[in-house]
Amino acid sequence: MTFTEWIFLLGGLAVAGPLISRRKLRDLLILLLRCTIIVLIALLFARPILHIRHKPEQTKHTYCLGLDNSMSMAYADGGGTFFDGLADSAVDYIRSAEPDSLFNICALASGDWMQGLSKEEALAEVKTLRIEPASANVGDFLSGLGRNNRARDPDNETSVLVLSDFTPNTFDQFVQVAEPIAVDEIDYKPTLPSKPVNNAAIVEAHVESAAENILTVSAVVANCGRTTQNRQLTAKTGSNESAPVDVSLLENQRGTYQVRLDISAAGGETTFWPVELSLSEGDGLRVDDTFYLAVSIPGHKNVNVLLAGDSEYQMFLLKTAIDTLSRTKSYNTLSLRQVLVGNLGPSDLDWADVVICSAITDRLGYLASNLKDFVSGGGKLIFFVNGSVAPEATKQLWRQGVLAALPGEYARGLTYIQPEPWDNQASGVDHAAEKSLSNYRIDKILLKGYLECEPHAESRCLWQLRNGSGFVYLKTFGAGCSILVNTSADDSLGTLTKANASVAFCQYLLGQDNQIGEHCSASDERVTLPVPDKPASSGTQQEFWIETCDGKKRRAAVADSLLLVPDPAGIGWVKTLGKPTLYAGINLPQGETDMTPPSAAELDEVMKQVFVTDSDGSVSSADVLGDKKPKPIWKIVAWTIIGLLLVEPAVANRLRR
Repeated sequence: MTFTEWIFLLGGLAVAGPLISRRKLRDLLILLLRCTIIVLIALLFARPILHIRHKPEQTKHTYCLGLDNSMSMAYADGGGTFFDGLADSAVDYIRSAEPDSLFNICALASGDWMQGLSKEEALAEVKTLRIEPASANVGDFLSGLGRNNRARDPDNETSVLVLSDFTPNTFDQFVQVAEPIAVDEIDYKPTLPSKPVNNAAIVEAHVESAAENILTVSAVVANCGRTTQNRQLTAKTGSNESAPVDVSLLENQRGTYQVRLDISAAGGETTFWPVELSLSEGDGLRVDDTFYLAVSIPGHKNVNVLLAGDSEYQMFLLKTAIDTLSRTKSYNTLSLRQVLVGNLGPSDLDWADVVICSAITDRLGYLASNLKDFVSGGGKLIFFVNGSVAPEATKQLWRQGVLAALPGEYARGLTYIQPEPWDNQASGVDHAAEKSLSNYRIDKILLKGYLECEPHAESRCLWQLRNGSGFVYLKTFGAGCSILVNTSADDSLGTLTKANASVAFCQYLLGQDNQIGEHCSASDERVTLPVPDKPASSGTQQEFWIETCDGKKRRAAVADSLLLVPDPAGIGWVKTLGKPTLYAGINLPQGETDMTPPSAAELDEVMKQVFVTDSDGSVSSADVLGDKKPKPIWKIVAWTIIGLLLVEPAVANRLRR
């Protein structure tokens, strides 16, 4: 109790006078009543306040569970899978909690949170949780804990449970956490096998060659456990199966093995082969014993290349480079013909698959409509430029949508080419040759001048000059494409066609018709396929139907000459519906089934860094009265005085009788 005006308490000393002057014992009761009234009056004027301590409300408890449902948890060692043990531990943990607790559960492989669950709801969610074909995502889990901390009531307590096998992919994510998370209690339990881990995985595969109807594939097999692996590796596509190859690996060892498949059924067109590489049975995890690799093999065909120049000399350097390239091509036969651009006619376009023009001349303006039909029908048109262009021809070609960029003013001055491409995803050019150009130090090739170019709205700048201007532009049109190269075919604007890089540059421009394609992705990566061979009007977005790994049909849209695949929905094959059928293999993320666990000491140290708890139970100090509510009691004192004033006369009258 405290007093607002404590000075009035001194008025209570007035009771001393009556106590000293009274001698008759029979008046004692009246004396006490009157003294009490005096004291209470003094107390009333002092304005007493009573501080009542609130009884604290019962602390609420929230439990946040991070449950690893990544693919490595499918490992089985004879006593069930890791995931089965995880689910049992989670159920026991939830059942041991207080009845009115709240639960937030995060599935680490998908990053999905189920929040605000009752005890019964949490148990039900654990029972419905399934393994996902992905790695654990620790970042999503910790972000959710941070949001929970910011939103929670200060009187609530948060306990965290992490259940995982803590494979290197998962453990490394905890190691890299920079900001610790404050919790009231942290529990973590690594899922460990009852005996040494027995697991091998196919972690990578690539095509070595495709010659004489034999496809040779190299597969990297890793021993991800602690037992010696003696297995067999096979490959199959359709009804064709390779001879088995023996695999023998010691603990933590990996090796490369080659398998050979008969592909004699390949026709003259590009063919997709869905190749499944498999290990024989013998370990605790089957899902990483198969690797899905789609291979596209081009048919052997003749490519007709037409060189159209103002003079024979103007195309001499390019002709020399393409002649050299024709002798090194593995699959395509290059047939080369040269014509003066002034004599170029529709019959030449009918023969050609690729037309290379040394400059933009008036004759090309007259043929603008024919060139448009040539490109939309599947042809490739490549323009080089020189110091001057025919303005009327340029306008005609631009109106027809044939030019990838509109050449403008000639800019005189020395410049160089960027060492790496600006865009290395476009179809229509050879990306293997693109890498060779870097080895040829294309960035050291001097250009004496260039043209200021305005790119078409539907074109892509594939390569740039050091000054930021475009060097190579590409525009798809119907089934074909048009390319503009911002330098000359001779040496008038630069030394590109005289350099050692000229052969690789020609291969880059002619495209990937001779390249074996590999189409496989990890389940957590963006999946793309080349666009099926369907004609489409320029600028129109196409849609195709595909089948994902779960057997369901979905739509995929075309963007930037690629078929964008939605969620692959598992491990296995994604394929287009209809003809031709294109495939993409979907595999586990790299390292997902590396079963090497951290030591107990390493795990303890890292978890102490990630989760901070107040181990001694102390709390920060606050105002001493911060948990007390002041309650004035002057009304109680006043009513007491009134009551005593009524009682005192009655007592006095009674005693006088």
